[in-house]
Amino acid sequence: MGFGKFAAIIALLVSVGVAAWPAVTQTSEVHGVTVAVTPGNLEADSSVWDFAIAFSALGKRLEDEVLDDVVLVGDGVRVKPLAWEGEPTGLVGHRAGVLKFVAIHPRPKELHLEMTRPGETRPRVFTFVFGEWSA
Repeated sequence: MGFGKFAAIIALLVSVGVAAWPAVTQTSEVHGVTVAVTPGNLEADSSVWDFAIAFSALGKRLEDEVLDDVVLVGDGVRVKPLAWEGEPTGLVGHRAGVLKFVAIHPRPKELHLEMTRPGETRPRVFTFVFGEWSA
């Protein structure tokens, strides 16, 4: 899948309910697999936070068990996902969806989404900073 189609998937996810703030998509490419993470609702008063996640891997089967392989970390608190609303494991080439977490209160100034992928020795870490916006 080309980058244009990959970007279109992220744009679609954002348009169907992932209100992107802070609107920063982070990408990571390891062993030919690109993962893009876009934060959605991370408001300080929300009970559930979400992230749009898209995987792209030309001709490779995506076997990620997203609910088992991802953790959200903030101020030392580690939170496993509540739900994955997206495509199932085992697809070839691409996979996308929205990952939901119980919000951490008070909201930390910095969040880390850690993803441990099959066959990779280190987790991928996506960092989102709120600075003075933290409540």
